[in-house]
Parts: sequence; structure tokens; C-alpha cells
Amino acid sequence: MARLFWPDGRKVEWDVFNLETLNSDQLEEAINYTPSLSHSSGLPQLLPPSETSQKEILVCTHGSRDCRCSDRGVPLVSALRKEVNRRGLESQIRIGQVAHVGGHKYAANAILLPTMDMLSNLSTEHAPCIIDHLFALAPSIPSASVIPIAERGTKIDKSTYVKGEGMWKHWRGRYGLTLEQQATLWDSVDPSRHPHIASTSHETAAKNVQETVTLRFKTYEGEEKVVHARVGENLLEVGKENDLPSLEGVCDGNLECATCHLYLSSSPVPPVSEPSEAEDDMLGYAIGYKEGESRLGCQIEVTRDLAKWCDDGGIIRLPRF
Repeated sequence: MARLFWPDGRKVEWDVFNLETLNSDQLEEAINYTPSLSHSSGLPQLLPPSETSQKEILVCTHGSRDCRCSDRGVPLVSALRKEVNRRGLESQIRIGQVAHVGGHKYAANAILLPTMDMLSNLSTEHAPCIIDHLFALAPSIPSASVIPIAERGTKIDKSTYVKGEGMWKHWRGRYGLTLEQQATLWDSVDPSRHPHIASTSHETAAKNVQETVTLRFKTYEGEEKVVHARVGENLLEVGKENDLPSLEGVCDGNLECATCHLYLSSSPVPPVSEPSEAEDDMLGYAIGYKEGESRLGCQIEVTRDLAKWCDDGGIIRLPRF
């Protein structure tokens, strides 16, 4: 079976997906489909409940790439199924397992359908709240016998989800949205319920975005490139913005590959923190690894100290591959 999903809740399924399917009008029509956007928010409008009545929670349990996904995902699947059965929601919510969604370090990871939201850093104790959150994202009108019950044993107050916390602190994004739409959706959540967001003023954030510094890169061929970079972004982002070679970032900076591998010259000593255990693991896949110099660009933040290091002779060298 193969399925395609859209952020407005639309779903297309094929019992058999083969070369014939690839040339079918149905697939072409599906690929060309564009969800309608809300005039007020600019976000895809969720289809009516009659078209999105079947909800799903897909949990990553893929353990061959990283055992954390299996060790944490499998128990979560069991807890979710138990909670669904307890509430009598078997006809409305399907709990499934998927092979890989990215972000091993955030396990357990789950995708909520029909909205295509991803939640991470989940554990079995979150099962009741995940189901409440799913109904808050995509409300329906279940019969009185299957109205979702919150963990505390009372009916959920959906008003708390309009601009409330819910499971938003576990939110990693919504598939199918642009970066601007993701930001709009996140801004709709009350920042007062997220101290780590509220503590940063808009003025400070704007200042960091605007402040730029100069960095020096050297390509594998020996060509030196001096670029401007914004304080707060990482070297992978700098590389992409300035079309620097060798910095691919296949995993989009999620610390799941080594394709943003680069070298920080050891003299003078670069003003960066030691690599984390997760970064060290990924550096094991880097071609041309050099002890004491190899780092992942997505993990190196642009700072004024890094710019001064470049002024003092430090160079960010790019590998051949």
C-alpha cells in the first residue's frame, strides 16, 4: 500500500503502487493538488470532519538505524493503543508504526494525521495527552460515548488548545508547510506558556538577525572566500546562503548525516564548544575526518568571537566531498 497526505487532511491511497501507478492520471492529479489557504492565517484549511474523520498516530519504531527509535517508539505504540481502547475510540483513531521520520535524538517521534503535525521527545506517559492534542488539532463530533477524556479524568477543555500549551512543547513542525507558514502556526501558540520563548524579547531577536559579521572559508582547491554571516545562524546556513561548495546538509541540519562536514583550523584555537556525543557519532561518517579539526557545520553557531577568530588567522576549510 502507498499513501499520500496533505496538510489540509486530504489523503490518497493505492493498494498497489508500481510503475503503472507512476504513469497514472490519479497520481498526476494528486501531485498537482494544492490545499486551499485561509485568508486570515495563510495556512492550509483543514477539510470538513466528514472527510477527515479517520485520525491516525504514526510512531517511528525503526530500530536498525538508531535503537532509540525502537526502544522508545514501541512502548509508546502499546500505550497509545491501550488508551484508544480504554476510550472506545477504535473506530476513529488508528495507531500505526512507520520506518523512519528523522530526528533519532528526539525519539520517540510521532506524526499526527490528518494535520501532519510531528511531536517528539515522547514517552508512554504522554499517550492520553497526545490523543487529546490530536482531537484539538482536528476536532470532530464523536458520540457521547467516545468523547475524549483528558488524563485527569474530565472532558478536555478545547479552549485551552486555541492558544494554549497542549503538546506544543513537543511540536517539531507540520509537514507540507513553508518556513513562513510554520512560523505563523508557531506564533499562534501563546508564548506566555513557553518561558524559553517569552524570555527572548522581539527587540533582541531582531538585533541578532540583523547583526552581521565576516567569516573566512577556504575551499578544497585553495580558493579563499570571505562572506558575511548573521550572528545566531549556523555554518551550514551560511554555506547555503553563499553557495559554498561541499556543504550539502542532506538532513537539513537535523544531525542525521555528515554532509555539512568542515574543518576548523586548530591554530588559533577556535572559540567553539566541544562536539556533543551525537555530533561525534555523525562525524564517524565524515569522509576525510581529521581529529581536532572536523566539525559539522550545522552545529557551529556564528558568533562575534568566531568572526574575531577568523580575523586573527582562523580559517574554516571545506573538504572535497
